Amino acid sequence: MKGDRAMQFYLVLALLFAISVAMFAVQNATPVDISFFVFEFQKISLVIVIFTSALIGAVIIFLLNLVKQISLRRRINALEKKNEALETELEMLKNSQEAVEQTEAIQMDEKRTEEH
Repeated sequence: MKGDRAMQFYLVLALLFAISVAMFAVQNATPVDISFFVFEFQKISLVIVIFTSALIGAVIIFLLNLVKQISLRRRINALEKKNEALETELEMLKNSQEAVEQTEAIQMDEKRTEEH
């Protein structure tokens, strides 16, 4: 529940940001000259520049988040395997403890039988 609310909150913030970027871009649609390293673009609409910049930023964030998700998934898988191994070991230890207790009980019964 808490995660759903947080996700909804971030979705609303992202939507408000997207609307703000769109409004800004439409209000500033004048042609501009762009120089980026060795590339030069002349008379490109500022709307295209703004949307392209926002899109590139979104893709970068998506890729970074994807790397984080893959890392977390690997860690979860490793922990699940470790948990399974520990549960198996615990079950074996319980079984061996039961066997020891049964053996002790049999030995106690044999001692009592021998004493009488």
